[in-house]
Amino acid sequence: WLLLVVAVIRCCGQGSFAPAPPRKDVQKFSLNIPRVTLEDLAKNQTLKSGLHAYVLHGFAEKWKAMDWTLDYLKEKIPFEWVDYYPKNMVDVQAKPYLLKFDKAVTEFQNPVQWKNGEPKYMQIRLGLRGWKRLKKDFTPKPLPDVFWDDDEWAGKCMKNQDGKVDKPAINNFFVTNQWKFLLIGEEGTSMFFHKDGTAASSWQVQIVGKKRWTLCPNSESHLLDVHLDTYKPDYSRFPQFASAKCGQVTVAPGELLYYPAYWWHHTLQVATPSIAYTGALVGVEADRDDLGSGQQRKPHYRFYQDLQEKCLKCWKKGVSERQCDDISVKWAGAAPPPFRAVCDDYLPKCLELWHEHSESLHGKAKHEL
Repeated sequence: WLLLVVAVIRCCGQGSFAPAPPRKDVQKFSLNIPRVTLEDLAKNQTLKSGLHAYVLHGFAEKWKAMDWTLDYLKEKIPFEWVDYYPKNMVDVQAKPYLLKFDKAVTEFQNPVQWKNGEPKYMQIRLGLRGWKRLKKDFTPKPLPDVFWDDDEWAGKCMKNQDGKVDKPAINNFFVTNQWKFLLIGEEGTSMFFHKDGTAASSWQVQIVGKKRWTLCPNSESHLLDVHLDTYKPDYSRFPQFASAKCGQVTVAPGELLYYPAYWWHHTLQVATPSIAYTGALVGVEADRDDLGSGQQRKPHYRFYQDLQEKCLKCWKKGVSERQCDDISVKWAGAAPPPFRAVCDDYLPKCLELWHEHSESLHGKAKHEL
């Protein structure tokens, strides 16, 4: 026995054993998320297709939004509602408290009601009134055809019978679809891994602090799960994550991240505070093979279908009464149901504009709407 112990010590050190070899089946994050200038983007037809993620740098630094502070925003949009997470939003089951923005910022800066020592996170759903107060801080737009947003189409397809822009309807569209967001968090906060429920592509500009991103295309959905922490993957629970084609990137102040509709994303704030603005785009992507065939290949058509599915939960043909509850009556600040005029009258007109613009960017569509 003594000789065996001596042999082990000589072979492996002071009674220790060689460490287990590293796992080979781990996520490599091999998906390239390029950093490009505006000039690069203008010449890159692959990125202009809207089907790939990228970081645009060297442009947003000129926006007035880059001078934002929490106190400035508190003064500009005190009335907007906030989903306030005093214990982070890393858990898919996390529930927010609904606060007005001025109250939320005060609690964020100097906690009184929730003193738990955990990093805090806020999501602010901007309505039309709040957006009008902030939109001038995001001019000029980069490549208006590529970043073609609701400023260009909402006022054209959402009009009353008298021809006037239906501002309440546009506001309803914004808040029911979480169309425009301010995202504010402390270091360590993270929104759980997920993909959005509507087929709109997204762009987010980092204003203060830095943010880490994990991005995975919709085609990888069968390998992904909302309970997965992409920053500390548990491969015993989610071994299939190692096979997914994903990428990671850190976005700094003044940089703008774009990613296509239905892409999975997972964020991690790496500085306090982190302030970012995110907006949605529709009618800017080329046809996609991962969405199906025929009309289903068109992201803007899928977006229209996603919204109509929401509409059908509230409005039935031939029935005048709304079929869903308005939870904003019970919980002030919660998203209201979609207006019937938006569902029945405006969305079909908007779809025509989205299709028209997508066709102008990406050529004659093979399948007409």
